[in-house]
Amino acid sequence: MLEKNDKNLQNCYCDAHFHYSDCKHDLCFDYSNIADNWYGCTTAHSIEEWETQNTAPEKEHLIQAFGMHPQSAGFIDIEKNAAFLEKLIQNKEVSAIGEAGFDYFTEEFKSNATLQEKMWNIQLELATSANLPLVVHCRKANEKLFEYSKQLKKLPAVLFHSFMGTPVEALSLCRRGINAYFSFGKQLMNNNKKTIACMNELPLERLLCETDAPFQFLKNQQRTYVSEIKDIYKAAFSLRKDCESFEQFQNQLYKNFLILFMYPKPFNFGIL
Repeated sequence: MLEKNDKNLQNCYCDAHFHYSDCKHDLCFDYSNIADNWYGCTTAHSIEEWETQNTAPEKEHLIQAFGMHPQSAGFIDIEKNAAFLEKLIQNKEVSAIGEAGFDYFTEEFKSNATLQEKMWNIQLELATSANLPLVVHCRKANEKLFEYSKQLKKLPAVLFHSFMGTPVEALSLCRRGINAYFSFGKQLMNNNKKTIACMNELPLERLLCETDAPFQFLKNQQRTYVSEIKDIYKAAFSLRKDCESFEQFQNQLYKNFLILFMYPKPFNFGIL
């Protein structure tokens, strides 16, 4: 557990979104390469995945989330998973809800739009009543984010993971009163114009980096390793003109990570 002092800010990497259970299965959790100066928010989408991450020996470095992914619509027992999430909330075992959202990337995903919205509303309601941050997954459905902006502004914080909108859309969400954070991964290294523009133009206080490990790998890769957060940080820093040093960039993202996932609860670690 970290102590409250400035030393903790130095050389610290925070992964805003990854999947511990999948990483362990795919041998992508190369923890020894990041060790003490790394913290991450891991997301589980099944009871089995939750049990894996909840018993992780590296648990003191993990923020835990649980949610119903929109791509699982039509394939999971919604009521069973919602009940499990409610239990986690009641026992104060979960620090964030998600990833929840909308995925219309393929016609197959879009055909389950009604079920996606049902899962979304369940998780949005639980996040609101429990005053927990929500991790949002959204592809080809950004209009839904604006449709629900009044509800999202009631949450303590919202992470738009791997945000695929423009800087104008991101700033519009903020102007609607949402305490919004935006995280980006390997798209920064793949010439994704929207992602690069967001990392370049959005306020630094609203930004985070993520691996989404073991997913979101580049061409000719088969997986993403957790330790690659270092490469993503470097790619993100190269786009910022308002940071005098890499350490300043790291420090601000560390603060963002703490505010997003720990507010309004007392911090278990950190500098705030």
